[in-house]
Amino acid sequence: MNWDTLVQIVHRYSNLLLTFLKNKKEQIRYYLVRGFLFLILLFFVLTAYQTALFFYHKKSITHDLEQLKIGLSKNGISSMVPKQLVLIFDRNQNVIGKYNSGVSLTLTSKQCNDAKVFQQTLIASEDRDFLTHSGFSIKGMLRAFIQNLISFRIRQGGGTISQQLARNLFTDKSRNSINRKIYETIVALYLESILGKSEIICLYMNKAYFGQNSYGVEEASRYYFNKSVTKLTYAEASLLVGLLPAPSLYNPIRNPDIALKKQKTVMMSLVDIDVLTDKKAQKSLNEFRVFYQIKENDEENAHGTIAKNGTNRLFQVNEAPEINEYVLKYLNETIEGFHESEVNIKVYTSIDILKQKTSANILNSDIESLRWSFRNKASLSYNENKNYAAGINGVIFSIHPFTGEVLAVSGGTKNGDYYRNMVRSLYMRRQVGSTLKGFLYCVALEEGILEPNTILKDEPINISGYKPKNWYGKYLGDITIEQALQQSVNTVAVTVLKDLGISNYIDYLSNGLNLSYSDKSRFSKDLTLALGSADFSPLEVAILYSEIVNGGEIIEETIIRKIIANDEVIFESNQSSSSHKRLFNSKNTSTILHFLKSVFATGGTAAWIGKKQKQNSNYLSFDIAGKSGTVENDNANYKNIKGARDIWFVGITPEEITVVWFGHEKGVPIPGSGSSMAASTWAQYAHSAIHPNEKNRKFNLDFVPQPENPENPSNSTWDLPTAEGEKEPTDELIPYDKDREDSIPNEEKFYTAPVEKPKG
Repeated sequence: MNWDTLVQIVHRYSNLLLTFLKNKKEQIRYYLVRGFLFLILLFFVLTAYQTALFFYHKKSITHDLEQLKIGLSKNGISSMVPKQLVLIFDRNQNVIGKYNSGVSLTLTSKQCNDAKVFQQTLIASEDRDFLTHSGFSIKGMLRAFIQNLISFRIRQGGGTISQQLARNLFTDKSRNSINRKIYETIVALYLESILGKSEIICLYMNKAYFGQNSYGVEEASRYYFNKSVTKLTYAEASLLVGLLPAPSLYNPIRNPDIALKKQKTVMMSLVDIDVLTDKKAQKSLNEFRVFYQIKENDEENAHGTIAKNGTNRLFQVNEAPEINEYVLKYLNETIEGFHESEVNIKVYTSIDILKQKTSANILNSDIESLRWSFRNKASLSYNENKNYAAGINGVIFSIHPFTGEVLAVSGGTKNGDYYRNMVRSLYMRRQVGSTLKGFLYCVALEEGILEPNTILKDEPINISGYKPKNWYGKYLGDITIEQALQQSVNTVAVTVLKDLGISNYIDYLSNGLNLSYSDKSRFSKDLTLALGSADFSPLEVAILYSEIVNGGEIIEETIIRKIIANDEVIFESNQSSSSHKRLFNSKNTSTILHFLKSVFATGGTAAWIGKKQKQNSNYLSFDIAGKSGTVENDNANYKNIKGARDIWFVGITPEEITVVWFGHEKGVPIPGSGSSMAASTWAQYAHSAIHPNEKNRKFNLDFVPQPENPENPSNSTWDLPTAEGEKEPTDELIPYDKDREDSIPNEEKFYTAPVEKPKG
């Protein structure tokens, strides 16, 4: 098609459109006018409803504001003495956490006025008309709209500080709707009518959330910079103000690059209102980077010394950092006014501190081994190897399968960010690969798709163009369920899911995890679900396998057993988390548990552990079962790096389910596999930390399937390549021992930079 033809076509269709619009002009005008009137009417109805709602709550709002005003008039931080103590205990009454900030972190009006640098920065970035508007600023909304339109991204929000305070104090922040915006605007106008500007901005500073469990600017300032908000520089204040729109996204610990870009944007807002010159702003940013030792492209320590002391500074005892961070998060979210409270609190957890310390030591050592192995084997530049290796991390998560009580949680080596370690170990979700095949086969038994002695066929399959392959690159023919699990056969798992029905399987996953109906949508409805394409947390994996070990009963996890405030019990969990609802028949769980033991038998993906157990009666002297999972690298950016994206192993014993995960948060492939590195980590933990009494050494199997033919099916071929992990992984990894002089990290000793080739 040439240019003239294209012009003619465009001209023809333009004329047709104009003719249509001309002929339908009155009809279009009719619908536009009525649509506009309907929107106006709807807005007035919603406003009337929200106004009525406000007057219904007005008395309690007024009371709360009066109490907050009284708090602002108290004496300053320097004269406050420690009045609240949080003691955290493990399951055996050992103190694992002793938390006390040492001072009140709620600012008074005088202290807020002394924090002029932060206030100027806050107003410049969030609400430039704060001192002149009456709670709502049309001018501010228009400015934000124009700025966002020019930059093609959200640079400014339209809400005033008064509206944000109203949202923080008196609305459900998760309900992001026009109703909420109307209500918070009405409340903001009321705030302005009874509070002064200095009181509003001070209350906002005390109530805003800055990430990392930091509520209020004083706590945030001490967390990130180890100083009071009254002593912040403009660059430091800009980083904190930058956190406000999205504390997770702009977090300098987790996303330093994004946080520093946002910091610069906030600094430029100070330039816009002539608080700083462009030259002074840039100088302040440069000084900030130098002072906090922030270097470009340094993933190993990307945020420098920001939050170097972190929350740990406020702990006199911090034996289980991940759990203590979880407890603080729970108290913040469930006890109103926790930070202003003078109530002494005791929290009793399900954690076993000996298991906790053992898991942390083993995990940290193995993470270092993985990092060193990566740095010595990846064919990248020196800096790429170093930075990518720093992102390798891991999790050990252990739970009691009958009660749901969490026994140990370890989430990585980054000691400066215990909150992130907690989030990783409890909330992170990653693809699980073959890890949940044991659960899949249990569902198939429950639904009658399979019988314990069913013979399956490992053969090439093509389901609407989907052709899954096996890790060993061949097909075994007729095999048993046990052999399918032992060798983690992909073709059979996909066929079983097809026969079972994807929706049916998702229902079992959802019921086993106590998910709501809406949460089920996180599972993709395709056959790749059989091979672990969905994301799960270590906690969720542990729960699903617990429901196999305990005979099919649905459980919920328990970390906090009891909370006592000033000698009064304000929370107590049921000692047994079991709901007494059944997911599986115990005959089917016994069958799968028996089959999962074969992972350690000859030919299994973790056979080397079983061999070691047979040779040494003192090594893992109890029943064991397990399942590995390895997610292959599918990122084209890392095709030249050997390794897997996610490495999993579930270690199963009669009284403890332990899940191990290794991976890189950015998806960079790392060395090892679920059956090698992760299984080795579990074996070390199980040998050191799991010591069941005599009656708990054996699985409670009320049914063990007897094979109709004890031999392999006649047409099976077991001439397989060596399964990943059939030997101990110490042959593959450079061992790390922090107590040996010759194992001290030394870049020159353990790494030889490859010859650099010209790029481009």
